[in-house]
Amino acid sequence: MQQVTRSEIARLAGVSRAAVTSWAKRRDFPRPVGENRFALPEVLEWLESRQVHGSIRAADDGTEYSYADRIRRSLAAATPSHMPGMNLPGDPTTVEIDNLILRLTLIFLRERDPQGWAGLNDLIAPDVGAEGARWLIDRIATTAGKAARRHGVSPEVFAALRRLTPEGVPEVRGLMSGSSELGAANVHTLVDAYEAALPPGGFLTPRTVAALLAKAVIDDSAESVYDPYLRAGELLIAAADVAARPGTLRLHGLGPDAAALSLSGLTLLALGEPADLRLAAQARRATVTHVLANPPFGSDSWLDRRPNTDWQPFPPPPARSAFRWLLHCIEQLSDDGRAAIIMPRIAAVSANAREREIRRRLVDDSMVEAVIALPPGLYAGTSVATSVWIVRRAPGSDQPILFVDAVNLGVSSGGRALLDEGGQADILRAWRSFLVDRAAGRPHPGIESLSAAVTKAVIRPESYSLNPAEYLPGTIGLRVPDAEAARAGLSATYSRAFHCRRAAEDAAVVASQPLGAQIVRLGDVCDVKAGYSYSRLRAEERSDEQGVPIVLPRHLRDGRIVADKPPRAPRATAKALEDYWLRTDDVLCVRTGALTAPAIVRPTESNWLLSTNLLRLRVSDPDVLNPYYLYAYLRSAAGTDGMKAFARATVTAYVTAADVAAMKIPLPPQARQQSLVAALRALDEEVVAARDLAARVAETRDVVVRRLFGGAR
Repeated sequence: MQQVTRSEIARLAGVSRAAVTSWAKRRDFPRPVGENRFALPEVLEWLESRQVHGSIRAADDGTEYSYADRIRRSLAAATPSHMPGMNLPGDPTTVEIDNLILRLTLIFLRERDPQGWAGLNDLIAPDVGAEGARWLIDRIATTAGKAARRHGVSPEVFAALRRLTPEGVPEVRGLMSGSSELGAANVHTLVDAYEAALPPGGFLTPRTVAALLAKAVIDDSAESVYDPYLRAGELLIAAADVAARPGTLRLHGLGPDAAALSLSGLTLLALGEPADLRLAAQARRATVTHVLANPPFGSDSWLDRRPNTDWQPFPPPPARSAFRWLLHCIEQLSDDGRAAIIMPRIAAVSANAREREIRRRLVDDSMVEAVIALPPGLYAGTSVATSVWIVRRAPGSDQPILFVDAVNLGVSSGGRALLDEGGQADILRAWRSFLVDRAAGRPHPGIESLSAAVTKAVIRPESYSLNPAEYLPGTIGLRVPDAEAARAGLSATYSRAFHCRRAAEDAAVVASQPLGAQIVRLGDVCDVKAGYSYSRLRAEERSDEQGVPIVLPRHLRDGRIVADKPPRAPRATAKALEDYWLRTDDVLCVRTGALTAPAIVRPTESNWLLSTNLLRLRVSDPDVLNPYYLYAYLRSAAGTDGMKAFARATVTAYVTAADVAAMKIPLPPQARQQSLVAALRALDEEVVAARDLAARVAETRDVVVRRLFGGAR
């Protein structure tokens, strides 16, 4: 439960401390949940009906603006990225995350150990340089560790601090001073900043999704909550926020690595919520009343090392299957316990025989209570489609399953889908009305176009599909856009394809002109480097979840790097391999095995690692050789033949950096290169436009078919 002091309430609401003291004297004001601390959700609820009046109303405050609205705006306006940060060695992502974790530690000490915080401010470092800075960081970690023990949390969560190497004491003091205005009310904003700093592929559970899971299953019976895959502790925080009795939930969690464990522990401690957090390697049976989970999909995990006999009476799920996480969650539940777990959409219809059998047993034993299809694109950096499965230990009665199709409840925000409070409320209304009707023993009518209650007899026996779209009345497959919208979209795509065609025709004219090139060696105009040696980072040292992404040969597709779940190198190892980091516009080629087409590095892949079986071509001077021209030449027939000519006819084709550096390529004048690059990009855009046009035509056809035969809304 997020807690705030009177001073924090005053600062966030824009009133005096005396005003808050006056509020607190009223009988209906929330009671403190700790020493001089109040539950923020309770305070917000109390302030909802208290409008900002008179001279204290700001120019942008509406006439119905409440103090609760003002607090929310103040929280949203917090910008920890603008606060002082230490200049640490390493890539920008690691530096930002290290600073955020240290800020959370400082908030924890100020909020939960004022005496320890005061002692840190009084310390005098042995010098003002790097040695004194490391000494001060060590004292911060030691003080935080002692305070954590008093809160029942292992001090290991602060171990990461001791590896920080700031340049001097003034930097550490500056961060301490800059963090002095932050309190527990700012923790959520800091966690949001942490997600923004994560490398590609890293994401947290969106706050509204975490709240949806918690509000759906945490009730008066909740005594303990377990999260089997901690990211930043956001699911446990959501559970504490909605608990009926603040501060009484026992929180448990497993972290995939020390970084997740540290961040989750720090976040919970800063909010005043101690928890029993362990590394996955220390996993043990922890019987709990409730589970909230957002596990990784398709990744190796400690669950893959469990023997097949552990899954009885269910068949052993396939390796890396989401069903391993689902069955593990059910296994932790006490009798009548309930879990809400995010599952990939494919899990509802997977044709894998063992996964289908698991669905059958779950349905036959009435363990699945609801399946909620969420809007796609909710998670940063990925468009994966997910659902929420609500399951219980076998309740012992023949119960229907609630299917909720909420795929259209997402709203666009900053190029990313968002489940806003309105969408969350619609889903919870469907779920709670279902529970009310079920408890009363009456049929549940569902909500038109949103939800339906389905008996087990209706579940398709050939597949035991748990796809909500198959069971909602009037739907065939997924929802489709309105015919007018489809026609408008088709028209816009035709227009774009027409303009691309005109541009491509112009490009063809440019390409037909004489090249006017000189012949140069590649090694004279760019640096050619092979990936790191296998001995410097063996396969078993890689991780699927944390660290710096590694590009492998199989990731080079269609001239781009395509890697949804790349392997990752530990950050310390990646730091030692800085010579193999990628930059925007580097060109990558395969050097061992099938010589597939090259790829050009985009900004999103900058600072990734070049793996063993790849070559990196980095242009020495873009004013001499345009990187895109180099990329286009290497993927041409001439470039491909040149690479194959160097491939040594051993068991596996093999090309060395020296071979590629010795290749000769035509080098036109810079102006000619630029016109050629523009022409080639126009042709590439025409390819994309043609593909989009084909997809849009197919979509419009499907709209017409569905309007004829059902499924339109």
